[in-house]
Amino acid sequence: MTEKISQHDWLYWFKRLNTDDAIRLATYTPVIPIIGLQSLGVEEACRKLNRSWEEIFFPGTQHIQILRKFLDQAIYFSSSVYPTIKDYIRLRNQYSQPQLNTPHIQCLTGLAGVSKSSLMKAFVRMCQLDNHGSFIAEGHKLTLQPVRRISIDAHASAQAVLTQLSNPMAVSSRGRLNLTDSMAHVSDWLSATATSTLVVDEMQFFTQSSTASTKTSQLLMTTGNLGPSLIFVANYSLVNKLMKRPQEEKDRLLASPIVLYPPQEEDVWWVAVIEEYLAVSPESFRLDALSHAQELHRLTAGLFRALRNLLVQAYREASLLGKSYVTIDEVRLAYRSTAYSIQRKDIEDLVSLSISNLMEKTRPDLTCPFSELIKLPASKVGTKIVSNGIQPQSYPSSFSPACALVESTLSKGAKATLQTLREASQLPKEERINAKVSRLPKRSPPSAQSLLEGAQLLRKVESKPKSSSKISEKSLEKVRVK
Repeated sequence: MTEKISQHDWLYWFKRLNTDDAIRLATYTPVIPIIGLQSLGVEEACRKLNRSWEEIFFPGTQHIQILRKFLDQAIYFSSSVYPTIKDYIRLRNQYSQPQLNTPHIQCLTGLAGVSKSSLMKAFVRMCQLDNHGSFIAEGHKLTLQPVRRISIDAHASAQAVLTQLSNPMAVSSRGRLNLTDSMAHVSDWLSATATSTLVVDEMQFFTQSSTASTKTSQLLMTTGNLGPSLIFVANYSLVNKLMKRPQEEKDRLLASPIVLYPPQEEDVWWVAVIEEYLAVSPESFRLDALSHAQELHRLTAGLFRALRNLLVQAYREASLLGKSYVTIDEVRLAYRSTAYSIQRKDIEDLVSLSISNLMEKTRPDLTCPFSELIKLPASKVGTKIVSNGIQPQSYPSSFSPACALVESTLSKGAKATLQTLREASQLPKEERINAKVSRLPKRSPPSAQSLLEGAQLLRKVESKPKSSSKISEKSLEKVRVK
């Protein structure tokens, strides 16, 4: 039965998410245990495990912050275009597009396997409406969809994406439209469904061709001009290619990026996710989330896709050994296995990148394209903003972008030494270490005789074979300067 929606209930789908706890509850996807997993074949059991783990979503602190930002943007758009249900119906009856500001395009990026798509699915899930979005308001039948998410496949074009977003009834009756007419129709349909945010996901396929940046840029510019705010999800590889686009396109597509980082090994969120994974089949995994969290993080770099692959391979390793359950020993075997070699290489390269930046050119898919900003200091000492929990670094008031460019090429050890020197330079004079400089003893200038003897000894050494070219202590004594 279609429900009625009143003026008071308008935009309730956003108002109900007024706290972080409400967002957490709306996005959390609980564990669904697998019954009788051990009675299945190994490969069938592995597929069931992987599918169950992919459905799990445990929102962490960073997830909540990002979702809150996307939610605020959606609220701002809806409040600006149709703040009340009467405004919405009036726009629909006028059959005209609302006056919109410059389209807001935002990029969500991060390492492959860090749960970007899961986060976007959670965003759609928390904004979904009851009764499939069907309502009756003031005699009008409404079908509302506040947030829409579409996945891009390897053969998608702008026209194909617009077809996915079109009104199914209109597409079947009108037939194929050109790009301009399709954009006009989709824009009108998104307005009719009160869509405030459009999510374009699974774009990694565009990185497979040499024209990836051109094709992706055209698609994003097209969908970004449909009206609602646009969020597109991209791995580092795709972002690096978009970085090479003309400046006006970069200003539109990459002006406001959000980077999703993997959890740290000591994060409560990381331990909670492991507990969720193990709860899918407790009898099959004899692991302790708290005591094994640190090692599992080292073997996966905190990437959830890598964690799933590692545990699936550990299940296979246990089966090969004739065991009905997985322990940490099978997890270690899985890490060294051939099946996990690709993920292992990525993890080892990530560790290398955390120590030195020498691999940035060879592994751009693992390097964040967006450098962190440096606040210009208001006082004598400035602070570099970091998001990975590392101790903030102090900089002198004369710090400039040119210094940042030079320092970005330093290794981790060199940066630590530079930081130590800077900290020492900021100490008061009475706290600095006073060192006594010892002068070296003066030596007499070399004589002509000592130079002659040195030249004779050099010719003598060069004339001998290298294998037997040893200088005796007596010969060395002759060339010492008196």
